[in-house]
Amino acid sequence: MRIPVSDLTGTILIGSSEAETRDLLSGLIGGKLGKKATCVHETSDLLLEVLDKQVDLIIIDVDLAGLPIAKTIQIIRKCRPRVPVIALSGDYSVETGSSVMEQGVFYYMYKPIDMESLEEIIRSALKKLEREQSQERR
Repeated sequence: MRIPVSDLTGTILIGSSEAETRDLLSGLIGGKLGKKATCVHETSDLLLEVLDKQVDLIIIDVDLAGLPIAKTIQIIRKCRPRVPVIALSGDYSVETGSSVMEQGVFYYMYKPIDMESLEEIIRSALKKLEREQSQERR
């Protein structure tokens, strides 16, 4: 059953070099959450989407081909400072986790992905964005 998450009209952008991860996430977003998902497999495509489209949330895998993940998030933050970013990682190193968290991600999740937890994290991130946009309109 599709339960719309919010009144936000933008897309959820998914960046991962792994087709399986992209398919899994787009299925969750389009199916259970009733939101539009756009998937990319390279950093350059992700950044173009961030610039060209209304994006409500970005889910980015540290394996995304192109720039290092911390640099990619830094660029996203400059273009879209309020858009929540969820980072996914199969890299359990403290260095990677620290460099990503320093960029101000909404949540850093290790793989394998717990889909129920991710669904709740996505809902929370979208609610936060919706509240912020509502406050700006006042």
